[in-house]
Amino acid sequence: MAEDKKYRDKLDVDIGTSDPIQSYIDAQNAQRNIRTNWDIASDISGDVMTGIQTTRESKRIEEENNLKKLEAYEDQFSNNILKITENAGSLGEEYYSLATEQAKSMQEEYMLAVKNNDKETQTKLKMKLQGLSTSVGSLKESLTIAAELKNDNVLSSGRTKEEIQIATVCTNPANARYKDGEWVFEDPENGKFYTQEDLEKSLGQIDEVSSKAYLEYEMGQNEAGMNYINGTGADFDRGRIKTSIADNFIKEENIMSIMHDDFRKAGKSNTFAAHLQGYLNDMPNYYKTFNISVDGDNIPGNSEADKKALIKAITDKTDPNYNFLASKDILADYLTTQSEEKFYGSHPSGLNSTQRKALRPEPGETQKAFVTRGGILGELTKIGIVWNEEFGKFTEIASDLTTQEILDKA
Repeated sequence: MAEDKKYRDKLDVDIGTSDPIQSYIDAQNAQRNIRTNWDIASDISGDVMTGIQTTRESKRIEEENNLKKLEAYEDQFSNNILKITENAGSLGEEYYSLATEQAKSMQEEYMLAVKNNDKETQTKLKMKLQGLSTSVGSLKESLTIAAELKNDNVLSSGRTKEEIQIATVCTNPANARYKDGEWVFEDPENGKFYTQEDLEKSLGQIDEVSSKAYLEYEMGQNEAGMNYINGTGADFDRGRIKTSIADNFIKEENIMSIMHDDFRKAGKSNTFAAHLQGYLNDMPNYYKTFNISVDGDNIPGNSEADKKALIKAITDKTDPNYNFLASKDILADYLTTQSEEKFYGSHPSGLNSTQRKALRPEPGETQKAFVTRGGILGELTKIGIVWNEEFGKFTEIASDLTTQEILDKA
């Protein structure tokens, strides 16, 4: 009876039932309902994975919506500029109507002040009317500048989403308001007001001045590299060059332009931003340096989500993880790599700079033949090998040993 009681409690069936077949079925069903720790752990794991997948899908949808919104702003901005351009220096009917309405209201107040012999109010209204006239001219100038920058293709690709949004709102006459003596623009999406100063700040331009100066610097590296290859110059000092580039070219006000625009004039598909993903893959330590993990596992840089978050942190100054000094460092490192490639240059042999630096002369090889197949004379000088014109062969400095003898001795 004790044994019967044990199984009865476990299976929650009455084994004393008059129907043995039903008892067996009830016992089988009860057994199926017994859950193991493994079952529970599996369910928890499944719930976690489902949660992660849901989060990822939500982020993907959010990114798609943000991209669509940004594209819509850019399209609207282009349309706004087209209208400004078509007006050829005039503000357009919308602004004219608004300004006329304001002027008419002030004139009515002025006439009332004259009627009441209110000299003080008359003086204030005269100043307001004059201010309206001045502000109309100022607004006209701001919109003309915006149109010229857009039409001349000098607006930076490094402008943030917020800057693009502000420029779009402020160039749409439907958003214009005249409040407290100045033109402002109401964002229909959030009700926020932007000023003409906000508009001007949103029109970030390509930094052509720094680009030109950098290209001259990079070409100087090319010349220095040729001297080194021919044995008459110093080697590429990566640390010194990186510091020089960081200090002389990269500033807070132009870093977005350097990253996103065709700074090196190598084509829009060869910008820093376009190359960053591959560059980070070759230098995985940057993932640890930024310590960004958005996929829930707290391991930086081990997923596509982490990598996308890191790229945004580096290239978007509005990102909460953005740090100017960190972005400046990786940008300077990237530009230093480009300068190094210019220094050593490409070679018909197809050898990269590391392979070329490792080349050593073959027995009896001439200086010209050595350089032609990719050799770098400056590298030989480092180990004490020079071309001896008198003997017509490579020799050790202050020695008449041949190259092969030097290499054998080494």
